[in-house]
Amino acid sequence: MVDMTEKRTLTLTDLDAEAGFVLPPRETMLVTIVITNLLNNLDVNIEVKNNNVAVQVCAVIAALNGLFLTGDTLTCVIEQ
Repeated sequence: MVDMTEKRTLTLTDLDAEAGFVLPPRETMLVTIVITNLLNNLDVNIEVKNNNVAVQVCAVIAALNGLFLTGDTLTCVIEQ
């Protein structure tokens, strides 16, 4: 025969007495989008916090190149 040890039920006081592990606030890295006009070599740097936004901006630049501009006049590079 095996003796089983019963687990004690935790009360609200027991739970309040437990120390919680608090994580520090996470810093979001900025992503830089560099858009360059190859005709005049001017560029614009845009800083965003969300990588998905950076990808969408570059998708718009690619669409502009394909629809309205001849050749790859604008370039879009995502940097960290």
